[in-house]
Amino acid sequence: MATLQHNITTVLTQDLLTVGDNVNNAKYISIANVDSDSAIINLFLNNGDNNYYLIKGYRLTPGSTLYLNKENNIAFDNSTSGFSLRTQIQDDNGVAVSVDVIITR
Repeated sequence: MATLQHNITTVLTQDLLTVGDNVNNAKYISIANVDSDSAIINLFLNNGDNNYYLIKGYRLTPGSTLYLNKENNIAFDNSTSGFSLRTQIQDDNGVAVSVDVIITR
């Protein structure tokens, strides 16, 4: 079963959805910066050795929320032959920034 709510507190790349979770028709993704520092956000699809960025280097100020929907091209194949959805988040100095990610289907 896919986890659709995530508390991200590390700079390490995090899987939000893994291949085979079958969350193929996400309606919204929200990313809320709950930290006191700005977050630099990378959100991408992964298929083996290949990354495909939905967002690269997006700056989210403290207390702000980024909302993504179908118009932002968030639909993708999340079946066993599809993609995982990953994120990597940090501040300007490479330090962890706390964010909450919610995926709604």
